[in-house]
Amino acid sequence: MTAANEPDPRGGANRSASVSGSHGVQIGNQNQQTNLALDPSALPPPQRSPESAALQGPIHNLPPKSGVFVGREIEDVGRLLAGSGTGAVVGQAAAVHGLGGIGKSELVTQYAHANLNRYPLVWWITADNPENLSLGLAALTRRLHVMATLADAEEWAIGWLQSHNGWLLILDNVEDIGHIRNLLGLVGSTGHVLVTTRRNLGDGQWTRLGLRPLSLGVLDRAASIELLTRLAGSDDVDGADRLATDLGDLPLALDQAGVFISQLGLDFDEYRALLADSFESAARDIGEGSDAERTIATVWQVTMNAVTERSQLAAQILDVLAWLAPDDVPEDLLAPLGSEPLDTVRALSLLSSYSMIIRAGGMVGVHRLVQAVTRHQAGVAGSAESSFELATDLLAAGIPDDPINGVAGWPRWALLLPHIDSALACLAGDHANEPAMLLGDRAATFRQFQGRLREAIGLFETVLADRRRVLGEEHPSTLTSRNNLALAYESVGRLEEAIDLFESVLADQQRVLGEEHPSTLASRNNLAASYQAVGRLVEAIDLYESVLADQRRVLGEEHPFTLASRNNLAASYQAVGRLVEAIDLYESVLVDRRRVLGEEHPDTL
Repeated sequence: MTAANEPDPRGGANRSASVSGSHGVQIGNQNQQTNLALDPSALPPPQRSPESAALQGPIHNLPPKSGVFVGREIEDVGRLLAGSGTGAVVGQAAAVHGLGGIGKSELVTQYAHANLNRYPLVWWITADNPENLSLGLAALTRRLHVMATLADAEEWAIGWLQSHNGWLLILDNVEDIGHIRNLLGLVGSTGHVLVTTRRNLGDGQWTRLGLRPLSLGVLDRAASIELLTRLAGSDDVDGADRLATDLGDLPLALDQAGVFISQLGLDFDEYRALLADSFESAARDIGEGSDAERTIATVWQVTMNAVTERSQLAAQILDVLAWLAPDDVPEDLLAPLGSEPLDTVRALSLLSSYSMIIRAGGMVGVHRLVQAVTRHQAGVAGSAESSFELATDLLAAGIPDDPINGVAGWPRWALLLPHIDSALACLAGDHANEPAMLLGDRAATFRQFQGRLREAIGLFETVLADRRRVLGEEHPSTLTSRNNLALAYESVGRLEEAIDLFESVLADQQRVLGEEHPSTLASRNNLAASYQAVGRLVEAIDLYESVLADQRRVLGEEHPFTLASRNNLAASYQAVGRLVEAIDLYESVLVDRRRVLGEEHPDTL
């Protein structure tokens, strides 16, 4: 092509230039210039381009593969693309989906490198947005044939893929499937297309798009240990096991940890301590020579931003989940967050589609590192306290009323207990969260009457210390904690400690609450039981008889507390040989408990 003649701005003669094989030409100097685009119509179409008529493959732009690849089978990808099973590459498309950092891209990279000789062309495109998708197609054109403009280059690449068979196109990190929908329709019948994405569209959508899905989960523990020990150059299998637990078997986190440990000469437990004491530092530092954008602290940021843009409720749910146990969160526990029931369902579906949570059987699961990153980001944003309070409020609203006698609620208690424990473990030592203290007291009470006494005592002692510090020694809630701890001491045979605590709290209750307050009556009954347990039977009977008279008058003959005192008094009569009175009282209280509590209630039994 020859450029047009133009006057020389310096007054010289007209000049001409001949240009070939370029995107365009710039003519002129100083402040005057003309840009001329070349006419792509003069170039051969992709179907007949000499550069692509007979590829001397394999041509590829694959990223390097990891030298430590464990716990995955590249044959799983091969089966998705098997097609007719004849060995020839026919049109087939598949999607590998899962949580960020789960190893989708590495699995596809390993498959592509292992099968390079099968394809004349393997082309990798980072397709996280339409612009990068277009740039990736244009880069394919530049490899096969020079074009003039980006739009022309993209169209030329699509034409080439349509008119040639046997290639592999990898569309990595697709954030919005809508961005690749048209491309799949245009080129999906002449080669293999592999998509990696965090989005799980569901079976129906995968089928509509013609994509065969493969869902990736975390590594099994044996593979996690192998990855850590090989990267770190260590044979400490037990230490690797402990670290893999902390990292939830997430491949990216394991890889990051192994490299970091190797470069700094740490052992696995030293890294665990760093992770516990300075999560932000450990989560962001991957050592020299690694991709700073591929860390557990950054890999989910794009997804979290996308979720927040689509649904503030979904982001709020993720904030709440950060404080709970990672598995088996009942969806109905989260339902009050939505204005309407379907609001929460939609928000959970969005989080699930981005692989940020797992939903199954009415339960929600979330990876522990997603929780850790979410908690950290909430701390940076100043919203940690409010999201924690929201979590404890939901738990307080979700627990059954009576952990002792409410037999029907026991399965619910068993389900929520890990989440209560997880939330309480996040409390600072100087916290003043009263709903959390109530949760701790109720959870300890449930454990006590399920026979888990050591756990109950530890939790009762923690709650009592917090209530004394925050509320004071004689606050009604503190008095309740003192009584409950004394009762737990009695249950494990620490009788002298129980009696001392019962006597002190009873004196304070009588002064603060009054002689006939239900809590005071309960403490009098409990103290009588302690007297009986150490053989102070006369004192026990006197106290039982007096408290029973007050309970009958204040609470009524058939109140559960009154029934308990009647039963306890019968036991005291039995202990001193007053057997006829004991039998009469046992028989009468049994009749009333059958009627009031039911035949199979534990107290009736």
